[in-house]
Amino acid sequence: MPTLSDLAMQQETLLFPRFTVQDAFDIGCDLRAQALVQYPNTPVAIRISSPSGQILFTTVSHSGTFPDSESWLSRKAATVFRYGCSTLYMGEKLRAQGLKGERMSEKFPVDDEVYACHGGGFPVRIEGVEGVVAAIVVSGLKQEEDHELLVSGVQRFLEQCR
Repeated sequence: MPTLSDLAMQQETLLFPRFTVQDAFDIGCDLRAQALVQYPNTPVAIRISSPSGQILFTTVSHSGTFPDSESWLSRKAATVFRYGCSTLYMGEKLRAQGLKGERMSEKFPVDDEVYACHGGGFPVRIEGVEGVVAAIVVSGLKQEEDHELLVSGVQRFLEQCR
């Protein structure tokens, strides 16, 4: 599990030079391809959305995803947009404060059916632009694996942009 400072560093350094609909599509396709290679027997749901709720990309790695996947995707995205951080960071921040880090309501007056603090949601930020412009969300694996899959995809994309 990455440390809280490692997670904060990811959010500070993984900045996009731009973020277009084509970029969302390219990242989403890469994440799906990686999910199929790394987790061939586990269905993984992937979504990239804007703060307005517009879905820029959505897919599953293969059949067998659970009906709960939709809820997890929405809840993780809501956390990214409200708090401006990755969902794994949020859970680790709660654990660092001595809480279980399983529900947002442990610390905040929010509805746990709307927000989630399990890994798999990550903010898209553009260099020089304040705020989160999109959320990349992965669900279906262990929370650390959801997070690692999406962060490695972001890193691959950003390396290609250089």
